[in-house]
Amino acid sequence: MAAHFSAPVLKPRLYERGMSDGLKPEGYVDPDREFVAILNAPSGPVELGPWVSEYRAALETLMAKAGGILLRGFSLNTPHAFGEGVRAFGRDQLPYLERAAVRSEVAPGVFTSTEFSSDHFIDLHHEMSFARDLPERIFFFAETLAETGGATPLADERAATAKFDAAILKVFEERGVIYERNFRPEIDMDWRSAFQTQDRADVAAYCEANGTQFEWLGPEHLRTRQRQKAFARVPATGDKLFCNHAHLFHTATLPPGVLASLIEEFGTENLPRRVFFGDGSPIPDAMIHDIRAVYAEETRTFDWQRHDVLALDNLICLHGRAPFTGKRTTLVSMTTLVSRGV
Repeated sequence: MAAHFSAPVLKPRLYERGMSDGLKPEGYVDPDREFVAILNAPSGPVELGPWVSEYRAALETLMAKAGGILLRGFSLNTPHAFGEGVRAFGRDQLPYLERAAVRSEVAPGVFTSTEFSSDHFIDLHHEMSFARDLPERIFFFAETLAETGGATPLADERAATAKFDAAILKVFEERGVIYERNFRPEIDMDWRSAFQTQDRADVAAYCEANGTQFEWLGPEHLRTRQRQKAFARVPATGDKLFCNHAHLFHTATLPPGVLASLIEEFGTENLPRRVFFGDGSPIPDAMIHDIRAVYAEETRTFDWQRHDVLALDNLICLHGRAPFTGKRTTLVSMTTLVSRGV
């Protein structure tokens, strides 16, 4: 993980109602790149939803340029108010199917962030970049701050893609990737939690609709395989960017001792997640390490303030989570599935 980047101390400024020249950020998570703009609310209690509706065109322009927006100081006290703010951007909220992590829905289209051990990092990723279609936007709401830690690391995929070795980009573009997952409760997520259903017919319908091969290896063991492109095109800008889960699903990401224990107990073919090139050939460990090293170099962080809302273009921005202590509640909402466009 790269050295943490702290956002500057910001001073609120008033916005003139009806201003037509766009919104001027107070700062950026990375000022050098003007990556993820920071906007403070006008003085006094201001509800996020109506404000977003009024300035939506300017916010869209800013999002396309900066990749994301950190909204601060709005009157926002409940998951429902957060959901209203998300919907004000004018996109449909999404359910969370084919889950890769445990979540709970706390309001319509609003979920808890990944319920993963607080003493571990969650590596940088594009939300659901293992899927054929993925959310265009992802929103976070800092409902309760951690006692210590709990940052949401970010990285600009535009910068990362430009920095990857040309040979890596070429082979991933030519071959694509195959993701293999084993859903079984004793080792990872069970299929009921992942697909949010009790009916195997629903799982079959979802997989068939999304071009996913599947087989039942027992009442509680589902294996899926899906071939996907490794890139995606940003609808707002046309940028073609690296966008996949290879650096998370690859066995090279596991500590050697953990990997050896899993293989000994379950067998290589039953590991929770594996990834290959799209022709079935193995992805070299060295490539995965190189990808992760670039993402580490591009990592930026900021300090959450209570009731912050972070809106990200999910194809431009990668996000993760740093370890933390205490009770941390960060809510998440996603909008509008988009095709990869490449």
